[in-house]
Amino acid sequence: MTGAAPRTTTAPTWRRPVVVAVLCSLLGVAVHVAGGALPVQIEAVCLGIGVVGAAFMLAWAADAGEAVFSGGLVLAVVALVTVLPEFVIEIRFAFIQAAELVTANLTGATRLLLAGALALPLVVLLTAQAREGVATRVRLAENRRLELGILLLTSIFAIQITVRGNLSVVDSAVLVALYVVYARRVQGTHGEQPAVVGVASALVALPEQRRRLAVLGMILGPGAVVLLIANPFADALLTTGASLGVDPYLLIQSVVPAATESPEFVVVAVLIANHRPAQGMALFLASSVSQWTLGMGALPLAYFAGGGGPVMPLAPREQLELSFTIAMTLFAVAALATLEPKRVDVVLVTVLFVLQLLHPVALLRLAATFILLVFAIDLLLSRRRTVRPMLRAVWGRQEGP
Repeated sequence: MTGAAPRTTTAPTWRRPVVVAVLCSLLGVAVHVAGGALPVQIEAVCLGIGVVGAAFMLAWAADAGEAVFSGGLVLAVVALVTVLPEFVIEIRFAFIQAAELVTANLTGATRLLLAGALALPLVVLLTAQAREGVATRVRLAENRRLELGILLLTSIFAIQITVRGNLSVVDSAVLVALYVVYARRVQGTHGEQPAVVGVASALVALPEQRRRLAVLGMILGPGAVVLLIANPFADALLTTGASLGVDPYLLIQSVVPAATESPEFVVVAVLIANHRPAQGMALFLASSVSQWTLGMGALPLAYFAGGGGPVMPLAPREQLELSFTIAMTLFAVAALATLEPKRVDVVLVTVLFVLQLLHPVALLRLAATFILLVFAIDLLLSRRRTVRPMLRAVWGRQEGP
């Protein structure tokens, strides 16, 4: 999945955002090392800035890695690297037996990614019509049926998890196995340039020996920063929320994903500006696969390693939150099953996502879950001929365009 190095801007132009990201990361590290020298509210902000800075560098390096390192595993690694901050926080909550919080970041991040993937076509269509007065198309490549197939299988499998009210190490084995299947089968889109723009394109344009070192350095260094400050950031955020009377579950579910997923949204925005919206959608879907499979699968293992049993219980609230995320995933798969989402589908999921975000009450979550499930089943039945190609992409021979 290599390609010719794209032309890029002058060195100072792309180095400036890297310097800013490095300084942000160092700010987070310095505040963490200071060890409570600042008020917890300021500490939470500074640590959050550090996490965002490190996350941006991980996103740039991951996107550049798609072009620098060849092989079918690259997109899977890209998606895994970009969701590293969320993984660190989710696994830590499971390890310390904070079972009431383990699904907060997982569900919030997955919904945000899926909402981004579904809202993206609407944004592109409306923008194109406003600027040029003509309709345009946003179509996923045929190879992206693999992500849709994995999301379909994992969301169906997760139904029995919510019904049982627990996550077990057996579930972990299945979910991690699905990620391994995905990692073995994932491949880039034939005939397309690698999805590298901005800073990532500048990294790819470096001499061959330097580009590999630069990409690896921007993965290992920021990765270490994330491992160091992601959990202190979550703790400071929880303490701040408690002082303000904010529900800790909602805080972790909304604020942390908004911070950690921001680089992906910036990368996708740049891809849209470069007339490559389908690759932006593919990035969102790949990250969603990582959350659903490896992210969720790691939770019972971390819970068991931290001294819990082989089964991690889920509270009724977490069952509802997972149910809504499952419904949203199934609807996303159904809406994208034709690879060319319809505007009405996009509007429906966007409205429901925004409503439940603005009014996070159980009744609205339940209603939104029911509505999305009904429409998802209806769409999948009406588009049932698209289900077999998705499953074939997972278990059979991957089709090219």
